Amino acid sequence: MINKNEIQKIFNKLPEDKVELEKIELGLVDDALKWIKGVKIFGKNIDIDEDELNKVKLSIKMDIESIQEDLNALKKGIKAVEAAAKDLGVSPNDIPKYKEALSAVQYGEKQIQKGKKLLK
Repeated sequence: MINKNEIQKIFNKLPEDKVELEKIELGLVDDALKWIKGVKIFGKNIDIDEDELNKVKLSIKMDIESIQEDLNALKKGIKAVEAAAKDLGVSPNDIPKYKEALSAVQYGEKQIQKGKKLLK
């Protein structure tokens, strides 16, 4: 059985323990509050990133449209070269820049697909 003196000793220690507990809790709160600044900064960064991402998406859309317009013109030019070569009785492959034009068509179509994929 616990005597009166032991009980008094325990009660005398309780307020000290409570003060320590309050210090620990306040310390944890102070530590948590330090993260508020980071949350706000990185939150603003996401807003900035969103704006930049929207600008990049717009740029990609415009590039796709430009490539498509140039591809349409290039394909018409290739058909004209092929028709002219046929009329002259020569292979279109013998015409300067013909192979480069075909390669550009493939490249342009590939880049359009890549741009569309980036926009998803």
